[in-house]
Amino acid sequence: MDSDYQCFIDIGFDGGDIQFDVSDDIQSFSFKSGIGFVAIPHLLLTLSSLYKGEISEARLDCHGNSDYYIFSRYGTNLLIEHNEHDLESTVFNYQFKLREYMDALDTGFRKYLQQLEKEGIFPLKTQEFGHPLGDDVLNAFHDFSLLLNR
Repeated sequence: MDSDYQCFIDIGFDGGDIQFDVSDDIQSFSFKSGIGFVAIPHLLLTLSSLYKGEISEARLDCHGNSDYYIFSRYGTNLLIEHNEHDLESTVFNYQFKLREYMDALDTGFRKYLQQLEKEGIFPLKTQEFGHPLGDDVLNAFHDFSLLLNR
């Protein structure tokens, strides 16, 4: 992974809100959603499908507001269009190296889980439906990570 790609993850366990920030030395992009147990697997599956060339573009909704993201692949680059529906419907565009972006997410998520483990929060003691770190999310992350580490 390029050392200039960083990832920060914040997951609200009460409401399921998530925020995944990935940045390089030029830009910072925040993926936010209100339903983490849906959004995390969708994000990871979308990136995996882009990486494997199964799709070239996908729309991801924010769940909780009317914003949405369009992720597309152009060669080795990941292009992200964030459509923010405020009073003026603002559009933000980002460009990252796809593999480096995915590596940053993988590393960031691993560090996040390790921190939660140190705090005694993870692994979950009981499996609640819709928890943003439930089995569906962890299985999606495991598959994502395996793809990167082949």
